[in-house]
Amino acid sequence: MASQETVEPKSGEQTSLEQRAFLALVKASAKLEAGLNRLFRQFELTNATYSILLILSEQGHEGASCGQIASRLIAEVPDMTRLLDRLERIGYVRRERSKADRRMVRVSISDKGAEVIAALREPVGDYYRSSLGHLSQEKLLTMLSLLDEVRGEPPGAQKGGASEQA
Repeated sequence: MASQETVEPKSGEQTSLEQRAFLALVKASAKLEAGLNRLFRQFELTNATYSILLILSEQGHEGASCGQIASRLIAEVPDMTRLLDRLERIGYVRRERSKADRRMVRVSISDKGAEVIAALREPVGDYYRSSLGHLSQEKLLTMLSLLDEVRGEPPGAQKGGASEQA
């Protein structure tokens, strides 16, 4: 039974296979995200703010509410307002209060934000290929299936929307 298997690490403590797998996922995620953040830095973006721009780019001029944006992000963002303030300050998004309900704020991508997304499409795609392109299609599909299981989602749950691209 896999959950009872242990491995002897260098420190002398026994480590479960689950712990090793968990740590390997965390390390891989951190490494991949750090590479993306290096790409984004030149545009004053982070992985979270890039993801927000991707989501808004799909919404067009109609925009989205803060709640709609948050629901599509991969990771929870504790301070959406602060991130939107930053994106607005550098000219990547616009915020507009609803005329029908003053409590509702719509956020939309600006022309400058759309230009940044367009400029990053190729380098981000290249980064994905350089990071995972050495894996066969079969291994990538297996990895996706296993990660779906880890998240408790049905197989094939990820379809590659904007919130999953960064």
